[in-house]
Amino acid sequence: LMQNTFTNSLLQAISLPRFSPYRAQATANSDPTGFPNYVWNIALSESLYPALQGVEITLRNSVNDSATGKFNDDNWFDHILVAPEIRSLENAKGRVRRQNKTLRSENIIAETNFGFWVGLFRRSYEQVLWPQLLREVFPYMPREIRSRSRIFQQLGRIRNLRNRISHHEPVWHWNNLEQLHQETLAVIGWINPDMLSVIETIDRFPAVYSQRPRKVPRRAVAPQQPASLTVTSHNCLATRIACL
Repeated sequence: LMQNTFTNSLLQAISLPRFSPYRAQATANSDPTGFPNYVWNIALSESLYPALQGVEITLRNSVNDSATGKFNDDNWFDHILVAPEIRSLENAKGRVRRQNKTLRSENIIAETNFGFWVGLFRRSYEQVLWPQLLREVFPYMPREIRSRSRIFQQLGRIRNLRNRISHHEPVWHWNNLEQLHQETLAVIGWINPDMLSVIETIDRFPAVYSQRPRKVPRRAVAPQQPASLTVTSHNCLATRIACL
């Protein structure tokens, strides 16, 4: 009865369609209910936020500063874009208007999404922005690997991770999370090593990633209170469920 009450309450909060992938992807070495994996996914998403926030802010400001200098125009984006970046820019301007702000470049830039900046590395902007601005945008990127196509592919992988986390989707089972984390930090370092050093001081991803939930055997006596859902409590939650 206690187990049904606890698990049904969690399922009601999460919804069965959203929770099903966690249960389906549970392995022989993890708790079959999937709940510890769900909590671990929350912790992983939280731990990746500093790197993802850092790369988005650092990238857009570096590209904007470099393009502003190249075209000698704060509104350089009004003259070079093609679809779908035109549509993305218009959406950003719409958000500025709805906030009753002026259409100044800094207000527009602040409303653009990460996909807009990743899109600027598509082949459509070859000879418009690249390769002329690559060194200026990424001054610390090794010359031998500095290319528009490489950056576009790497940013695309980072964007996919960012979008999945932003939509509260499962990433705990991805086998390349460590690689994506390192790729995200690398981009920040290619642009601004000082920003990278700040991000690294608060980056908890390695520690959180090492806390993969383990399968907990049933015990005869259940704890009286639910475990606190903190970063270190994935296995506490597993214990809570297994013991009920």
